[in-house]
Amino acid sequence: MLDTPTQRSFEQRFAVVRSLKQEDLILPREQARLTLMDVAPKSFFTFLDETYYVQKLAQYHETDAQFAKRTGFVTTELTCLCLGNGNTAHFEFEFDDHLEVSLTLWTIKFRDLTDEGGLDIDEDDLDQIADDKDVVIYQGEKFWYDDDWAAVYMDGDTQEQVHVYEFENEASNSTITIEEWCGSGREEYKLYVSKPVDSREFTLVSRGTPKETE
Repeated sequence: MLDTPTQRSFEQRFAVVRSLKQEDLILPREQARLTLMDVAPKSFFTFLDETYYVQKLAQYHETDAQFAKRTGFVTTELTCLCLGNGNTAHFEFEFDDHLEVSLTLWTIKFRDLTDEGGLDIDEDDLDQIADDKDVVIYQGEKFWYDDDWAAVYMDGDTQEQVHVYEFENEASNSTITIEEWCGSGREEYKLYVSKPVDSREFTLVSRGTPKETE
């Protein structure tokens, strides 16, 4: 007898699979020329040995520091359901000379980070760390300041202002992202660890719902 959460997970995944129609499938000869940039909400794609269903597509539109003017650089965030295990997965991709894709591994807290001297850091230290191009320490490993930028986050009709700080380890195989959300008259912070993944490992199964033009 399955417990209630497991039963609900199976039912959700079965319903998603049943929603995939034969006429929506992408032919093998087309798959070779499509990338993750061609996905849309309700798309199906495979990555390594798993199949994913795109539940939500949102975008970070980079702006100037005052959130007034867009630069044209866009990062797309996919919230996906893994059909194999029922877990939620978050992929991000951007195109800057070539397609770069990352997979979120887990979220963290400020209390998980220190400076080089072992002292705790918090949101008040971010601008100084960025100005000094300093490091943060996570689980004994150094993550070097890489970039920070302002953006308007767009999720359907919802728009929010966010400042993004990025730190990368020496091997360039792990990134810490700190997001400072500035909406609703207060600041909220989201911290997560991600890793780069090979964009060639993705294969689109169906296109999903076409994207709306901005």
